[in-house]
Parts: sequence; C-alpha cells; structure tokens
Amino acid sequence: MVATLIAHKDLTLLGSLGFLVYDLICKWNDFGSCPKPVHKWLVVSYMMIIVWRACIMAASLCSSTRTASVMFNLRHKNSLPRMMVCFTWMAAPPMVAVWTALGTTWAA
Repeated sequence: MVATLIAHKDLTLLGSLGFLVYDLICKWNDFGSCPKPVHKWLVVSYMMIIVWRACIMAASLCSSTRTASVMFNLRHKNSLPRMMVCFTWMAAPPMVAVWTALGTTWAA
C-alpha cells in the first residue's frame, strides 16, 4: 500500500531538491559578493517545497486517500491528515507568496 501512495515522482522531486540544497551549500562561499542573500532565499525556497510535498505524502500515508487527491479531501476521518491539509491550505500559500514577493523585490 505504501508503494502505491508514494510515487516515483515524489522520490524524484525530493531527491532532486535535496541535491540542489546540497549543491548550494557546497558553493555557499561563492555567494559572498551578492548584495542580497540570494543563496539563503534559494535554500528556504527549496526547503518549503520539500516540506510541502512531505506533508502531502505523510497525509496520504495516514489516510486512505490516494496521494493525488489527499489535499482535496477536507473531511478526513483522522485528525492528523486533517491538520496537515489545514496547514497546507492555510499556512503554506501565504508563506510562499510572501517569500516569493521578497525574492522578487530583491531581483528587481
């Protein structure tokens, strides 16, 4: 059942984002001449995507709903998937919007 809930694309996404974070940390000192901390912004952006996808995968593991539709079901029977769905819809989009606006103002 776990194999059907966590798809290969999830593992590919998490693996590639993990590699991007690792590569950015390895080249951390190269960003010393940047006027804005773009490297920190990138790491936080990557980490937000990783946490978002991990919440979706965890919610699907805790419920009987498939991964593709777990975030559209707002009436989970268990409280843990319900809290993860609430976090994903109520907290994550505003945080991503504010973080993206900050990065956009830095780039302008």
